[in-house]
Amino acid sequence: MEELQRTLRQVTRFALVSGISLGIDYGIYQLLTEIAGLDSSWAKRLSFACIFIWAYFAHKHFTFRNRGFNPAEPIRFSLLYFSGWAINSVVHDLTAADANGSNPAFIAATFVWAVWNFIGQKLFVFRDRERSRYTD
Repeated sequence: MEELQRTLRQVTRFALVSGISLGIDYGIYQLLTEIAGLDSSWAKRLSFACIFIWAYFAHKHFTFRNRGFNPAEPIRFSLLYFSGWAINSVVHDLTAADANGSNPAFIAATFVWAVWNFIGQKLFVFRDRERSRYTD
């Protein structure tokens, strides 16, 4: 029961950090497609890349309350994020109705990425066997 409550708190914090990330992601996406005239596929890839560093620190310190440092964490985060980036891009492209942009495709790609990212961060990136003894 304690682990479930801890996970629910993490999901809530993840949603908050991801909401901010989504705002940044979407703002850059719109800027690149609407103002700069960039193809929506490339705009999505570039906007997604812009949130990478901020998301690492926000999820590490706020979402998962991981205070220690393990040199493997940035590597695991990079692997997870870049694989998520690929998944995000593929889902976007498969669900986009046309090459000029699609908000439903953006939303579908972001949802799939969010599920992948939360599970990956919890079980792969910020896993810490000792940490399970501490409270959130």
